[in-house]
Amino acid sequence: MKKLFIVAVIALMTFTLACNRKTVFELTSDPVINVPYEGGNYTITYNLESKDNDVVNAITDDKNMITSIDTQTDGYVYITISKNLATETRESSIMLSYGNLCFNVDVVQEANPGEPETPETPEEPENPENPETPEDPENPETPVEPEEPEDNYRVYIEANQLIGEYCGDSDIVDGCGLYFIILSKDGFVNGIPQPNSEYFRLDIIGSSPEDKDNIRIPNGHYSSINDGEDYTNYSVLKEGNSCYMQLNNAGEASSTKFIRVDFQVENNSIFLLAVTEDKEYNVTFDGDYTIEYYKPSDTISSITSDYEIDLSNCTGTVQKFGDYWNCGYCNWQIEFLCNDGMREGTYLSLDLLTDSNIDGSSGFEGTYTSTGFMEEDPTQPNWGEYKFIPGFRINDINNDMMGSILVEYIDGIAVEQVAFSGGEFTITDNGDGTHTIVINATDDAVPAHNITLNWTGVLQK
Repeated sequence: MKKLFIVAVIALMTFTLACNRKTVFELTSDPVINVPYEGGNYTITYNLESKDNDVVNAITDDKNMITSIDTQTDGYVYITISKNLATETRESSIMLSYGNLCFNVDVVQEANPGEPETPETPEEPENPENPETPEDPENPETPVEPEEPEDNYRVYIEANQLIGEYCGDSDIVDGCGLYFIILSKDGFVNGIPQPNSEYFRLDIIGSSPEDKDNIRIPNGHYSSINDGEDYTNYSVLKEGNSCYMQLNNAGEASSTKFIRVDFQVENNSIFLLAVTEDKEYNVTFDGDYTIEYYKPSDTISSITSDYEIDLSNCTGTVQKFGDYWNCGYCNWQIEFLCNDGMREGTYLSLDLLTDSNIDGSSGFEGTYTSTGFMEEDPTQPNWGEYKFIPGFRINDINNDMMGSILVEYIDGIAVEQVAFSGGEFTITDNGDGTHTIVINATDDAVPAHNITLNWTGVLQK
């Protein structure tokens, strides 16, 4: 699988939206609903003035207790509470939101006065030869109950860490800003991502902060949009960084895109419902957090002098991707990864275009010069034969990159990074199973630095 530092481009779209609406949104029923153990149907009422095109949203952190929520009728929210099977009182809450205005309604249900109840199970069939209840092969007269499938679709996580960045004004929705949020449970130690950890990453559009020295996530209900809909304030971006991410034991990352996201913020209380193809994650966070004001530099490279690449503790691979860039030329990627894993040492990626034989029949050997970028669109490589794709930033959030790049890691932290910009790569087949790669290139700094490499070895396929 091709390693990308991000998988999609944020299209720069402009929509008109008034983010500072004068709206009255207030609860008119009791803030606490007391429910008998039998459960039942209940109604929450609210007053909403100056309503425009936004909708009232309601979300709960316990769908087993609050089994349904209906917000279709203006001024009313109808809820259903299930029977409490336990001999202890249980509590939950519902958060109602309209734009950046929101409030909570608590639900308290009394304990079941009897013994704890469990759902009824069907009686064993009288006929032990029933194919739905197979016999124990060691004791044919004893039926074997079929195993219940493990219910691991719905996952509940109490996050204790929230970090984020405010990335400035949005080019997607006028008058709003871009926020990048990460929720995790014990996933960071002194700001460093840890192996065997998971992270919930969100790019959201919210009102621009009034105080950039004390940035908070604007209160409200954020959600992903459907295909064909325009982004508005309180949207979760499908493109960019919104995903579920895991780090394995070696600190290498894998990510899964969200299919649907609901993200509720009320001051320091946060609830995230994130759905992937095979999981529903229910993530809660309650506590203080810090949002940094992120100002990306004009260049990607962080080195301050000429640089010679050291691949002595790395393994190289080469892989063909056909017309990956939809430009009419075959794409090859050569990667070098430190033998100690991606948390340490060198990561090098050379992103190459050969010729129009997209089946790869021309091989990957040759001399490559930079595509550069198109004059009419400086974000688009200027495709051509035997060119390397320069390193470039996909968006200004989190400095994510694609193309030909070099990163040096120490303990999981990128301490140096290079975006190849000019010069040339030469790759030679030595006829003995080895290849030689010679790099005489420059980075994107001003003034540029020279980046060199002379490596001979085996490229695994």
